[in-house]
Formats: sequence, C-alpha cells, structure tokens
Amino acid sequence: MQTMEPRKNPRMFRIYDKGGGYYSITMNTYRRLPLFNDPELRQALRDAMRTVKELLPFQTHAFVLLPDHIHWILSIEDDELSKRIGLIKALTTKFYGKQPSEDRTKGYKNARRHSIWQPRFYEKTIRSEKQLYDETLYIYTNPVHHGHCKKVGDWPWSSFHRDVRLGVVPESWAHISMDKKTTVRREDR
Repeated sequence: MQTMEPRKNPRMFRIYDKGGGYYSITMNTYRRLPLFNDPELRQALRDAMRTVKELLPFQTHAFVLLPDHIHWILSIEDDELSKRIGLIKALTTKFYGKQPSEDRTKGYKNARRHSIWQPRFYEKTIRSEKQLYDETLYIYTNPVHHGHCKKVGDWPWSSFHRDVRLGVVPESWAHISMDKKTTVRREDR
C-alpha cells in the first residue's frame, strides 16, 4: 500500500481468484467494555496474533486497538478468515490468564461471565484500491472519532506509525483531528 500507487507498492492490492483477499475486520469486547485498557490484555492479543500468523499466515495492512474494539485490515491467500479470528480470540483469552471481573457483568440478565469478546466479528471484503484507502483512513481516524485522542498521530496502539515509517501513508495524516477529518481527500496522500 506504499502511498497506494501501482508499481511502487510492496503490499500492492490484488484480488485473489480462489479464496482469500483483503478484509476489514471489527472485533468488539464483550458488552463493549474497555477491557483493552489493561496492558496485559493488549500483550495477550499481540501474542495471539503472532501465534496465529505462524500457523495461518496473514498480512496486516492497518490495525488500531481501542479500549473496547479493534479495527483491522488484513489479507490472506485462502478462505480461512473465520478460523484465524476464532483462534486469535481463543488464544487472547488463554494467554491473558485471568478473567475479567464478575462485577463488570453483574446485573445483566443472561450475562456471559468472564467474557472478553463478543461472540461474532464484522467483516467487509475490500474490492478496490479506493476502498482500501478509505478503510485505512477510517481505521486510523477512529480513535479521534471516539474522542480517545486529539490527532491521529497521538494514538499509540495502531499500525499508523509503522506505516508512516514505511511510506505507506503520508505523515500529514498524523495531524488529522476531528475538525480536519472530513476535509482529507485522496489527493492528500
């Protein structure tokens, strides 16, 4: 996605003919609780993603971790997306080694005690360079949108800083704030 220009891009967009492709994923914590404020849980997620990547390879194109959900663009070359997500969720829970507090689910009828994740995930197939660009911009501006930081470059838990270093996204995105978010155009890349 090196500034998303053809031929200069080591992660150049392509649609796979048989299985696989590019996907934009959203995974939520149980009841959208801010569980990822816990550094141990963030580390458990990183370890789970590394482990699954060794078993079932994928490439991360954009990623942001918020207190209560994750946005992630990945590409795979097979049709095992659900298996990867299921393993990441299961291993995150296993590696975390402790359960979220019962107090967090107290008072909810039929609450799933000790849950970290909502049972499903949301997936969008990405079919064009424009959609990849738009989803990437959405992911990196999401912490700003939710009020967790003032500018995109202020949020530490995303692949944004890696992508700036690699020249994948422009450094100017670091300064996107809520009042500027709607004025970013494709030409700004």
